[in-house]
Amino acid sequence: MAANLLKVGNDPNSAIKTFCVDTIEEIAKLPTMEYGATGDFANIPGLESLAPMGSQAIVGNESGTVKIYMLFSFGWKDTGTE
Repeated sequence: MAANLLKVGNDPNSAIKTFCVDTIEEIAKLPTMEYGATGDFANIPGLESLAPMGSQAIVGNESGTVKIYMLFSFGWKDTGTE
C-alpha cells in the first residue's frame, strides 16, 4: 500500500512529473517509483531519477486518441482519459 499527498490547498506538495511519449509501448521505458528510465530513455537527462506516485504520462498514440496514464506504486495505469 502506498500514498502520496499531492497538493495542500493550491500548493503542490511533491515533485510530480509529467512525461510525454509517442506510443503506449514507451510507457514501459519511463521512470517509476522503483527505478529510473530504461532502454533508450535511460540516456535522456532527467529521466534517470525516480518518479513519485501521481506522476502523469501523456501518450500521443498515433493510431488513436491521446491517452493519459498515472503512476501508482504498482506501475503506470491508463486513466481511461482521452
